[in-house]
Amino acid sequence: MALTEKKTGVSRQFAASSAVAGLARDQVASALREWELSFLVPDAALVMGELVANAIVASGLADVIKVHVGFRVAEVVLAVWDRCDGRPLVQKVELSLETLDLREENFDDNGGWGLSIVESLASRCWVEPTRPSGKWVCAALKLEERR
Repeated sequence: MALTEKKTGVSRQFAASSAVAGLARDQVASALREWELSFLVPDAALVMGELVANAIVASGLADVIKVHVGFRVAEVVLAVWDRCDGRPLVQKVELSLETLDLREENFDDNGGWGLSIVESLASRCWVEPTRPSGKWVCAALKLEERR
C-alpha cells in the first residue's frame, strides 16, 4: 500500500479487493478530521465506500485501484481510479417494501443504487478519463451546505 500525502490531499493505491472499502473510508475520515472538517465524515465515508465498491466491480483480481481525498477552498473532492475505460452507470431505483427482497439468499440482489446515493449527497459528480486506460470517478461535497 503506497501513501502519498500532500497539504491539500491524500492518495493511496490498493489491491482491488472488497476489503479496501473500509480502509478507504478510514482514510477519508482521518483526512477530514485533520483538516477540521469532521462534520463531513458521515457523508464522505458513504460516498467513498460507494465509489470504491464500483471500482472493485470494474476491476480484475490482479488490478489496483487508487483512492484520493482532496481539500479545496469550498469543497472536498473524493475520487477513485480504476483501470476500466467504461463509465459508471447510474441506475434509477424505485425502492419500496414491496420490491425489496429480504430473503437471505437474495441479500446482494437488493443493491444497485450506490451511484444514486452518491449523486444525492454530492454537489457534483464527474468522470476524468486517463491515458492509456482507466478513469477517475469523482464527487465533490460542498463545505458551506453542511455547516
